[in-house]
Amino acid sequence: MTGARSVEADVARPRRPASVVGGSLLMVARALSGGFVIGAVLTRWDEFVGTIEINGARLDPVDPQAAAAILGWLLGGYGFILVLYLGLATLVFTGRNWARVVAMAFASASILISFADYSLNGAQITLRTSLVSVTLDILILLALSSTNARHYARAVRAARKDRAAR
Repeated sequence: MTGARSVEADVARPRRPASVVGGSLLMVARALSGGFVIGAVLTRWDEFVGTIEINGARLDPVDPQAAAAILGWLLGGYGFILVLYLGLATLVFTGRNWARVVAMAFASASILISFADYSLNGAQITLRTSLVSVTLDILILLALSSTNARHYARAVRAARKDRAAR
């Protein structure tokens, strides 16, 4: 009886493909790279506070506390987004199709924003700017858009529906 149950459990739970595992790990790496950016800003706080501009004028000489507050809010918001992204990576790993689609949309938007910044503002894509994030986003998009990842997410959804129907 236990042998039949384990076979039934194996059939109900599809095997997680390498593209989903890899995509989830790349999403974690993307969030960690954002954490390193936050850490770099925190270690050179005064230098970054001095770069805050509003309407083309540097805010630091006029109101350094406001500049620090703006930078703090920006870093806090970015940190919150990174925590949400880690949660999204967990949901992708567990086979949620909507999370996979949202992760691919996020990666696509990030790539397009980097491209727009490059083409409209002349921002270079270098190792010091956005090369790491663009590279990770492209790899995430490739991993999660694979046929195996799509089939896995659909099979997990079907297995959940089947268990709920019982």
